[in-house]
Amino acid sequence: MEPREYATMFALEEGHWWYRSLRRRIRRALGRIAEVEDGPAQSALTTMGTSDDTPLPRLCLDAGCGSGMLLASLPSAWTAVGCDLSATALAFARRRTLPHLARASVAELPFADACADLVVSADVIYHRDVPDDVAALREMARCLRGGGYLVLNVPAFAWLYSAHDRAIHTARRYQCAELRAKLERAGLTPVRVRYWNWLLFPPLALLRLWRRGRVAGAAPASDLRPLPAGINTLLGAVLRIEEWFDPLRLPFGLSLLAVARKETDAGSR
Repeated sequence: MEPREYATMFALEEGHWWYRSLRRRIRRALGRIAEVEDGPAQSALTTMGTSDDTPLPRLCLDAGCGSGMLLASLPSAWTAVGCDLSATALAFARRRTLPHLARASVAELPFADACADLVVSADVIYHRDVPDDVAALREMARCLRGGGYLVLNVPAFAWLYSAHDRAIHTARRYQCAELRAKLERAGLTPVRVRYWNWLLFPPLALLRLWRRGRVAGAAPASDLRPLPAGINTLLGAVLRIEEWFDPLRLPFGLSLLAVARKETDAGSR
């Protein structure tokens, strides 16, 4: 993305309504899987280490950690490692005093086969610096142990491409069936692939389309910017309300959150 976007992200993502909701949804995804799994998979997916007597995974990878807010939210008892291709992003991540960072592309992760119980990748494979998103997913799958999980977030619907996408260097946006198919091609079993941010989808989609017509040819500018506290709180509250209806499987939303599993092979552990 444009270098200035990393500075904006670093400054805003701790309290920004969208980032807070994304981190909350990732925690909920981990907790949901932990409820139905047992053994090593459950230890990898216990909700963000909230139980002191629950074994923790040996390694969690944040593939494309950006400025590091998600990585910083993982429990300190985990061996949590972040990587990003951008030196600018990693410079901001280091300001969060994160101890395990590496500069690398998600297309070529510098980690051993089957080393991780969990891989998280939030809004990465859509990027133009990822020329082959399926190859990147295969890399994440390679790093997972049998029974491990990938938690993935991506932007939805190509027709929503806007100045925001130009600013953050979006190469692709996804639909549910497409993302499922790509996870399967990467050797992963989709467990749950759902649109989210659907309550705000109608007004925000219309706003993007209106802006696209109004500012065609203008310099790219992302939607991430400081908001009045009241508006930030209101938008965050809308997404909290949406979470009450999480079992609903609606065919639209501004983002897609996916959970996929690497099946256990004989002798994989």
